[in-house]
Amino acid sequence: MTAVVEQRLDFTTASQAAGREWNDAPWQATLRARGAKLANELDWPDSRAERPWKYYDTTRIGLTPESRLADVGVTIAGDAAGYAQRFGEAKGVAAETIARHAGTVVLPETDRLTALHYALLRDGVLVNVPANVEVAEPIRLVRSVSKAGVSTPHTLIVTGANSRVTVVQEYTSSDEAIVALPVAEILPGPGAEVSYYCIHSWGSRTKVFAHQRFLGAEHDATFRNLHLVLGGEVVKGHLESTLQGRGTASELLGVAYGTGESQADFYTLQDHIGPDTRSDLLYKSALRDSSRAVYYGQTRVGLDAKNADANQENRNLLLSKTARADSDPVLEILTSNIIRASHGATAGPVDQEQLYYMQARGIRHRDAEAMLVRAFLEAVLGRVPNEAAREELSAKLEAKLEQS
Repeated sequence: MTAVVEQRLDFTTASQAAGREWNDAPWQATLRARGAKLANELDWPDSRAERPWKYYDTTRIGLTPESRLADVGVTIAGDAAGYAQRFGEAKGVAAETIARHAGTVVLPETDRLTALHYALLRDGVLVNVPANVEVAEPIRLVRSVSKAGVSTPHTLIVTGANSRVTVVQEYTSSDEAIVALPVAEILPGPGAEVSYYCIHSWGSRTKVFAHQRFLGAEHDATFRNLHLVLGGEVVKGHLESTLQGRGTASELLGVAYGTGESQADFYTLQDHIGPDTRSDLLYKSALRDSSRAVYYGQTRVGLDAKNADANQENRNLLLSKTARADSDPVLEILTSNIIRASHGATAGPVDQEQLYYMQARGIRHRDAEAMLVRAFLEAVLGRVPNEAAREELSAKLEAKLEQS
């Protein structure tokens, strides 16, 4: 009997072509080659064996070495835009910062998709805020993908001690077949606060596989994050908060409004390593038609994470009989010396008593349901402290709700 040998994919040629087009600096050539080697060696994530991939068949990803690189437009706007630079345009201290930190928080070794991100990387933005600087207005980044292919947007946020910055990033794409592999690396200094808000306004045939990690290695660093999912065939995020320094904190927020057969799928990790750390998570979805929301979250409290305070909450509204929500919050507690470790999840229709109460006062059923959906989702956006960012996020959500 002849043994069947699986044909291995080879992304080396595509990676080298991307490097020539980008005119790689030495650090990026090294990182790109590392990513290409891993992309050739690693397998696709296994939805049968890897819990974060349980609800997505990775054979549908559709990436091959022949996949073309998508055309990407990058806009950096806002009064504070001077703190952000594209990788290829950075010079001096900014270029050194990129070379030192890119690929050190989200490692190419994470999985094949992350390795491919680095192998094909051509769209990077650095947000770099010096120590003791408070950036009052949000920095706005818009990534737009206009043609079919694979897109690899990379966001690197590095801040100095006691700094404050808010970044609002919006992703848009056409309705062509696109695979997006975004990576975000967040490295705050001691006592720094970083707020990073992502708006997913992808086209109907875009598949998104994102990896984001906050590395709270310094004491008293704070991270606020929100993902607003308003489009895309599938938006799948792997989001981590590593709470290592004493007193570090993270707040992970999510809002998804699903229509058609879209899928919003998030895996989160709140990893408490150091003492006196805090984390809070609230993800909500409202789902119409045959859309789906998937949430699998882990809260891990290590042996040295004394006085940890952790909360995890996932809530879902099912607005049709064919909408689905799968939720699995998990706690892993290795020490008894904690303040709190809690989790919860719900899925169900709009509260019928509330609907009846509103209809009894002359509000039509459709309008009453829409008001309740708005209130349900806006409760998450209301936790964004920056007024300008909050208003922008609310306006995007309102525009989507009005279309349905």
